[in-house]
Amino acid sequence: MTASVTFETTVTAMGNHTGIVVPKDMIERLGAGQRPPVLVEVNGYQYRYTVGVMGGKHLVGISAAVRKETGLKGGDPIRVTLTVAESPREAHLPDDFASALGVRTPPQRRSSPSLPTA
Repeated sequence: MTASVTFETTVTAMGNHTGIVVPKDMIERLGAGQRPPVLVEVNGYQYRYTVGVMGGKHLVGISAAVRKETGLKGGDPIRVTLTVAESPREAHLPDDFASALGVRTPPQRRSSPSLPTA
């Protein structure tokens, strides 16, 4: 079963940066190290993040994009659920960017019992 913790806190603002201070006991309860990859749920909105440590505090950032989607700002009370992200992060490389880098997109392979899967 995937480890998960829920707690209530206040959005922290530090200059132009906004984030969530994660209590040390919550990090310990996740059991995935000091900087675990997590799925963050804040007031019903979900995103992936890797917990960071700054000044001895565990932090989860709230990007400008997340703030725009949620309307969150420094000082707002929030309910947070952190779940250890066990699946690898997926990133899509846009075709034009891949082409500019000279990366070839592998052709789609048909599924066949006689061919090994990648």
